[in-house]
Amino acid sequence: MMVEKVPHFPVGSVIVKEKLPAQDSSEPELLTVMRKREAGYDPEKGDWEYMAVDGSGKTVLARGKLEKCQACHLLEKATDYVSRIYLPHEVWEKLR
Repeated sequence: MMVEKVPHFPVGSVIVKEKLPAQDSSEPELLTVMRKREAGYDPEKGDWEYMAVDGSGKTVLARGKLEKCQACHLLEKATDYVSRIYLPHEVWEKLR
């Protein structure tokens, strides 16, 4: 994710993004999670499972083939459905 311009994520990969209530916050209000599932889980959408978890990481609020998540991630097919718009500029420059 932090190295390749065109990544491919193996089965079992987990990506977690924190949603902070304010830019200077250190405690997330929500965690969004992507987990790469086995081939055939959802082949037309990269076989990713999506989750929304409360900020403490203790309560799963939604899980599965979440349409709200898929709608945005379908635009990122070239990078295995993973958006990296949040990466700092200096990381983007080092992608190979």
